[in-house]
Amino acid sequence: MARYIITNEPETINFEIGADGQARAVQNAKNLLMAKMGEIPYDRQRGFDHRLFDLPMGEIQGLLMEELDRVFLWEPYVEAVEAEILRMEESRVIIQVTIEVSEGAEA
Repeated sequence: MARYIITNEPETINFEIGADGQARAVQNAKNLLMAKMGEIPYDRQRGFDHRLFDLPMGEIQGLLMEELDRVFLWEPYVEAVEAEILRMEESRVIIQVTIEVSEGAEA
């Protein structure tokens, strides 16, 4: 299993991934992390629940892995291994997640 680090910071989508299953799985995981729960029509449960950001930092950190496990249900080759939440200036919150991409994503 390969490990990657992704964040919820915006990046350009790579439309030329091609047949590389691992790169596609990593990009799918990042897209799921960036999506806000409730913003995808006909699939309101997909995406990260931003209501967590209203909680104190200690509570967010305790609930973060559970929420990431729920978010990554839509990408079966990805599993969140560890996560950290950082509160930046200008009230921005950065989520940094270490993910493992399983061997099945190669195909």
